[in-house]
Amino acid sequence: MSGKGLPDLESLRRQMWARQKQARAAVRAYNRASWIRFALVFIPVPLVVVTFRLYLEAWHYYILGGAFIFFAGLLYVLDDRAADRREAALKAARIARATYQEARSAAQP
Repeated sequence: MSGKGLPDLESLRRQMWARQKQARAAVRAYNRASWIRFALVFIPVPLVVVTFRLYLEAWHYYILGGAFIFFAGLLYVLDDRAADRREAALKAARIARATYQEARSAAQP
C-alpha cells in the first residue's frame, strides 16, 4: 500500500460514516414526524364530527369534508417533501459507501 492512498481512504471512510449517520437521523426524523402527520389528518375533523354530530347542520358536513380534504392534501405534500429528504440522505449514504468500498478494493494489492 502506498502512503498516498491511505489519507484518501481514511477521509472516504469518515465521509461514509458521516453520511450513514445523517441517513439514520433522516429516517428517524421522518418516522417520528410521519405519525404526527398521520394523526393530524385522521383525528381532528372526524373527532369534531363525532363529538358534535347532534349539533351539526347539513352544511357543516360540507365544510368539514372540505377541511378534511384540504388538510389531507396539505399533509400529503409535506410528507412527500420529507420522504424526498429521507431518500436523498439514503442515496448519499449508499453512494458514499460504494465509493469507499471501490477505493478500498482498489487500494488492496
